[in-house]
This record gives sequence, C-alpha cells and structure tokens, in this order.
Amino acid sequence: MPDAAIPAAPYAAHAPAWSALILGLFLLAAAIDELRRPGQWHRMIEEIEGSPALQMLTGLFEIIFGTLLYLANRGPDGWPAGDPLALVLTILGGLAVIEALAVTAFADRYVRFWMRKLGTRTRPLAILALLLGLGFTAAGLLRLV
Repeated sequence: MPDAAIPAAPYAAHAPAWSALILGLFLLAAAIDELRRPGQWHRMIEEIEGSPALQMLTGLFEIIFGTLLYLANRGPDGWPAGDPLALVLTILGGLAVIEALAVTAFADRYVRFWMRKLGTRTRPLAILALLLGLGFTAAGLLRLV
C-alpha cells in the first residue's frame, strides 16, 4: 500500500505545536538557569570536554532528540508542506542529528572549538535562548489553544 493511502494519525497535526512548546519551555528553563547563575553553560561544556562518557551520552541524547524532532514534524513526502513551524522544527531536528554525529565522532575537537568561541561570554547566548524559548513556547501555545 503506498504511503499516501495511509491516513495520518489524528494527533500528527499537533506534533509541531507540542514540539515547539516542549522545546520552548526547555530553552526558557536553560536560559533562566544561565542568567541566574552565570557560567553554568561554560562549566557544563568543560565537564563534557573532560569526560568521554559524557561526550558519548551527549551525542546519543542529541541524536535521539534530533531524530524525534525530525520525524515528528516532517510531512508525508519528507518535508512539511505549508507549515513554517513544522519546517523549522524539521530542519532543527536534522541539524541536531548532524551535530550529534560530530560530537560523537570528533568530541575533542568539536567541544574545544565551542570552548574557544563561547568562552565565558554566555550572557548573550542565554538571552538568545530566552528569546527563542519565548518564541517557540508562544508558537506552540497559540496552536494548541
């Protein structure tokens, strides 16, 4: 039976809304933590850099997250048609999978690269995460209400 003949699950229409809401809430919480206690992200990356186990677990978590985000939001033909939020989430999922592979295969170089770029200047990144979190949370809530 061709894929087009298989009806979409009734909850599939809500996948972008729930994905955006959950991602947005996570970004908000992470940003608030960094703004409340500056330097947490820097210390976290230092810990990942020093631990092969954390490097592997980070890659594993990110590939699972990216895959779920990609698969939950893509359309029947692979790309979400006419839904900008689903398109953004699908692209983010794909990018997360690529980053997960980079973290897993080249953690030493990849983490060192981000340590040099990020340094201790995490406030602007936390503010960006806060704004993205607000945007994703609002987009998810507006779709669910």
